[in-house]
Amino acid sequence: MNLSDPTVNRLGFYKRLKRFNLEKIRLLAKRFQGWILRWRTPHPVSDKIPVFVVGSNRSGTQMVCGAIGKSLHGWDYQENESNIVFKDFQLRADWIIKSLIRMSPAPIVSFGNILDSQFTDNLLSRFDKSKAIWVYRRYEDAANSSVHKWKNHFKDDIIKWVARGDFGKLGARGDRISARTENLIRNLYREDISNEDGACLYWYMRNRLYFDLKLHEDPRVLIVQYEHAVLNKEVAFQRIFNFLGCPYDSAIIDGIFSSSVGKHKWPGIDPGIKKACDELKAQLDFNFESTLH
Repeated sequence: MNLSDPTVNRLGFYKRLKRFNLEKIRLLAKRFQGWILRWRTPHPVSDKIPVFVVGSNRSGTQMVCGAIGKSLHGWDYQENESNIVFKDFQLRADWIIKSLIRMSPAPIVSFGNILDSQFTDNLLSRFDKSKAIWVYRRYEDAANSSVHKWKNHFKDDIIKWVARGDFGKLGARGDRISARTENLIRNLYREDISNEDGACLYWYMRNRLYFDLKLHEDPRVLIVQYEHAVLNKEVAFQRIFNFLGCPYDSAIIDGIFSSSVGKHKWPGIDPGIKKACDELKAQLDFNFESTLH
């Protein structure tokens, strides 16, 4: 077979397209079956409760969003570029989201909308009976995972522009960055920082929003620590479903694993960046632990 033959290349393309379409059809069929099952299930509440699962990248937001969707009382919209809920990974217009909430077959409707994390307080004001779950993860693992997936993306495509004050190049993530965060990044950024340094500064920038938006003072917001969620699954997700006011089913934690905790060797980061991240991590941990009692 001559692989340079255009006919062969076209046949390969059509085969891949066919496999993609078949997989998409299977996923849609599974989604429809889930919709019917939830529509037929008696629910403990009749009101629809939108839940915005937010935080920083590679921190377990989609894991939590998906677990809610596995419940017979939940329906999830995980972050996806082609999802009807999102446009460029951000939530679409409110009227679209509200329509989908009304049409949901289950009372708890979760959205894995991490790119809208900076608007969490506004979302809670705009959507009736809404709640939010802020998921955070130790910065070492979040940064390792980010660098493994996106290499220098956070360092060169985001943090560099924050340090230069050029927020227009950041898109949605350039909104509502506090002067405190901007100054810290400007002081710690250098052209030669590592990819891990950049990912950690991004972790700081996003998780600092939890306090800057005063979400820690809002009873409609639950903070979830990733490590606690994967190492103590039953306790962690019972807590989440108690917060949502829905029965917990142990089946929702199938597929949640703890092997990603400390999975990759940590190369270390700049001492100043480490100090900033350690201090914020301590604040997040203190706030999280105070909610367990």
